[in-house]
Amino acid sequence: MLAVLLAAPFSSVSAEPEETVTVTGQHAMRVGSYKGIYRVYDRFDRLPEKAGKNLSLHFLGDILPDHAVPSEARVVLHAKEGDIPLFTGQDREMHFPRSEALLAENPPVLLTLPSNRKVQLELAIEVDPLPTPSFTKEEAAGWLGQINAAIRDFFGVILAFLAPDAHRLKVDVAPGARFEAVENGTPRLLVDNQGVVPYTFILRPQDYQDGTVFRSDRPFSMIRVKIPTDEFFTLKRKN
Repeated sequence: MLAVLLAAPFSSVSAEPEETVTVTGQHAMRVGSYKGIYRVYDRFDRLPEKAGKNLSLHFLGDILPDHAVPSEARVVLHAKEGDIPLFTGQDREMHFPRSEALLAENPPVLLTLPSNRKVQLELAIEVDPLPTPSFTKEEAAGWLGQINAAIRDFFGVILAFLAPDAHRLKVDVAPGARFEAVENGTPRLLVDNQGVVPYTFILRPQDYQDGTVFRSDRPFSMIRVKIPTDEFFTLKRKN
């Protein structure tokens, strides 16, 4: 009788159609360490004042091959106090917390991403934000001189000489903005960004007349030069 009473509650359940639930997931993989990234920022901070004045260093992330935002990869510092995300939302810039406590702990950098995708980090030197969205050819040439000096100090003379990107500026034109060059008082449209994300315009100041003014009707998202170290700064699963 006891056996019958125990079995009775489950008999009605067995009459329902069976449902199979498959759970899949990806393991977080170690792709680096806190100290490894910290050293790059620290090395830049120790540049001579002339090379690093009005410049700052940034890591910009991109998931390849589909160019998704890097926050999808869940790149985190796996610290004792909890995971610290390095990318959030739609922001492609890495936000790396620098502290003596984390340096002493040296937590690993973890990534959650299938093996056929990877996070590529673009190491870029940015010109400090401008008070107004305009600059001259001469100002741009001055920035390129500083940036070349920074790259020379950072990576060495040979790499600086072989780096074509170090002789061009990347001007990120804000969504909805018009960017133009004014030569001898005559404006020439370079970019009309009708998109919802910044548009990157490659600018070679040497291609324009002396005295040219570059201007936008909205603040620039960023003015930078990419440093040619793509493959060295790639985060991916080790197969």
